[in-house]
Amino acid sequence: MKKISLLSLLVYLTLGVFAQIKPELSLSGNFVNISEFRQGYKTILAADADPAFVISQRSRLILDYKSEKFDFRFSVQDARAWGETYIINSSKAVLMHEAWMRYNLNRDFNFTIGRQAIKYGDERIFSDRNWSIYGAAHDAGIFRYNRNKLELDFGYALNSANSGILENTAYSINNYQSMSWLWASKEFSSDIKINFINLMAFYQKPGTLTNYGLNTLGINPVIKKFGFGFDGAAYFQFGKNKNGNHHQAHIYTANLDYSIQFLEVGAGYDHYSGKKYSDLSAKDKHFVQIMETIPHGFLGFMDFDKGSQFKSPYGISDLNFYLKYGKKTTFAAYYHALAYAEERNQQKDWK
Repeated sequence: MKKISLLSLLVYLTLGVFAQIKPELSLSGNFVNISEFRQGYKTILAADADPAFVISQRSRLILDYKSEKFDFRFSVQDARAWGETYIINSSKAVLMHEAWMRYNLNRDFNFTIGRQAIKYGDERIFSDRNWSIYGAAHDAGIFRYNRNKLELDFGYALNSANSGILENTAYSINNYQSMSWLWASKEFSSDIKINFINLMAFYQKPGTLTNYGLNTLGINPVIKKFGFGFDGAAYFQFGKNKNGNHHQAHIYTANLDYSIQFLEVGAGYDHYSGKKYSDLSAKDKHFVQIMETIPHGFLGFMDFDKGSQFKSPYGISDLNFYLKYGKKTTFAAYYHALAYAEERNQQKDWK
């Protein structure tokens, strides 16, 4: 019986090799306090229920090191609602939000490895979710190319339940099990930019070692001219979900805005695919998010997509308008008309 030994690839990073020119060390912080009066958040409040008042807080301490060849970031974070932990706290809520190293091969190429926040384009696919107190970060490696206003990223992420596994075991955490992506962004002029992404995420069937792949392909053109702006996107998903069922979904969106001095107005329409009520097949038609960025970031801050009114398997349409005024301090008003993308009678019922 032949025995196969375990081969491990170890990468050692030594801090004592920094002989670069003009290294920079900086310490910064980030403090966010959010006070919310919730009367209809996620779901319409029952007539006999009282509204909630919640104060949440995020505190980050960020250490950055920059040199000719190496960049480092270490960011620790404490994020919680007021009163979530005991006054005498033993829960160790402080955690590492980011910890990564970047090696600059030359002016055009670099490689980043570690836990890092990632955001691209309109942030419907990748977002750092900094509007929430927790934010989001991935354990990944990314090769980057940036030259002549062309950006190319190739990334790979692999998730394991813990560092002590000695053989392949089921991944029980509710994340993708592995993921690779290609991101491209080309700036044709100061007015026109086109973003492109192709993402392959593998999800593990619960309780098994079987992985199913889900591919997301999309384009996001951005145009700004004479105070007018257009931001549109089309994303398509195909493959299988984590249960092995066939999946086919899409997003299309178009948004217009106009800015003059301290005033900005805008209008947009988003469509997120879904199943009809009469469709009892196992095939999925709703858009799967790598992280939950769409309900809050694009559907009016109320997270209705996660509530009882709008179930994501049936899709959502959103007609929206907004008005902003101000420079350093901004006042804004938003209007969202949300509807199921697929109704029982196949007609839109605007809410």
